[in-house]
Amino acid sequence: CTTCMAEVIGDDLQSFINNAKEAGSVPQDFPVPYAHTPSFVGSHITGYDNMMKGILSNLTAGHKKETSNGKINFIPGFDTYVGNNREIKRIASLFGLDYTLLADNSDYLDSPNTGEFDMYPTATKLEDAADSINAIATIALQSHSTLKTREYIQKEWKQPTAVCRPWGIKGTDELLMKISELSGLPIPEELENERGRAVDAMTD
Repeated sequence: CTTCMAEVIGDDLQSFINNAKEAGSVPQDFPVPYAHTPSFVGSHITGYDNMMKGILSNLTAGHKKETSNGKINFIPGFDTYVGNNREIKRIASLFGLDYTLLADNSDYLDSPNTGEFDMYPTATKLEDAADSINAIATIALQSHSTLKTREYIQKEWKQPTAVCRPWGIKGTDELLMKISELSGLPIPEELENERGRAVDAMTD
């Protein structure tokens, strides 16, 4: 990701990366995504969107297949509360859904203190991110922080996208119904019961 000065100067990031690989400073097969993120354009959600698009366009290049992998991609958006990522994973697991979270930073930002240092806790694997181009669809949990990314996915991947913001009963209903619609899987009884308890609590 760039900064103000790099953007003002007009640094050619792709040339820097190519030169580094030609010089042997970076292995030829090592993925080096980049994004233009000047702080004088937009806000942090603009930078997040540019970064996500840059990462996905780099990692998925050359990985398009004729058939779908049967997965659904989830893009959380700019969200520093990692509990939301864990809840999305829990919901997907209850569905029995094959999915890819782009990207899963829940353990990276909230890893347990086990007494052993782990530079890279469990997260989304590079090969899974690369294969996201072959998913059934991509669901974004935020709209404004994924505008360019969703446009890229629709245009370049020829993949449908949807925005489902699971806030409150209505928003969560929309997410669960969209997952069920795309996957063909029924909404799990456990989630229906949780919804019923939430509605009952609000009614009381």
